[in-house]
Order: sequence, then structure tokens, then C-alpha cells
Amino acid sequence: MNKTTIFILMTTILLATGCERDPYPLSLDRFDVRWFDDDQSGSQTPGDALQFIIEISTTDPDPEDQFITEWEFSYTVNGAFAGILQGDENRSSNTVSLNAEVFIDKLQLPGPGQLQPGDVIEFRLWAIDNRGTQLEQTHRFVLEP
Repeated sequence: MNKTTIFILMTTILLATGCERDPYPLSLDRFDVRWFDDDQSGSQTPGDALQFIIEISTTDPDPEDQFITEWEFSYTVNGAFAGILQGDENRSSNTVSLNAEVFIDKLQLPGPGQLQPGDVIEFRLWAIDNRGTQLEQTHRFVLEP
């Protein structure tokens, strides 16, 4: 009798967990970065600008079952968090669109000093939906001499 009970219990557990479907992912529909050589140096310098065109969407066929609850577009300088450029929390949207122009020499630095050749600025897009599914994309901008 014990073996029968255990078999029924195991079968029930397997059937219950096997019926769950994986959550729908968030879709990064667009992550375009355009570099503007504003100082006409021919290399990536603090005098330049970047344009980010970004689009995120949900993929669940029922738009009421999945929605983006929080997102942010932030950056680090040489691995140190520097700030959030744009973002939103406590939202319920199926899409996020961002068109941002970033002037490198206008960015707040995480510490004293100025940007130097070899410094790395990493831009990070992050989003999460109501089910905890996350999306992340980065872009690195390395200053040249």
C-alpha cells in the first residue's frame, strides 16, 4: 500500500509541475546606437555623442497577462555606477520606447576627475515584467587617444 501511495503522489507531482509553461520573454525589438563624432577627431572622445533608439515589448499573446513593470537606462564609468539616464517604475505597459541622445562630456562621473583615454563607459538597458522576467542589454564606449 505504501508503494502505491508513493507512486500516486509522485505521478501527481510530475503532472502538476509538467503543466506549467515557461513565462513569455521580453523582446528587445530594437537597440540601435549611432555614434556622432561631434568634435571631428575621428576617434571616440569625450567630445562625441551617442544616440540610442530602443524598443522593448512583451511577447505574451494576451497583453493583459504580461506587462513591463520597471525599466532603466543607466551607465557606469570604469565599472563604477554613475547614474540613471532614464527609467520608470510602477508602470504597466506592453512596450517601452526610448530615443536618447547622450553627450559624453555632459555625463556625471562617479568620482572626481575627468574622462581619460582608455576609460570605459558602459550603457545598460534593463527591464522587468510582472512575472519577474528580466531583459538586459549593454553598449560599451571606450575613449580613444
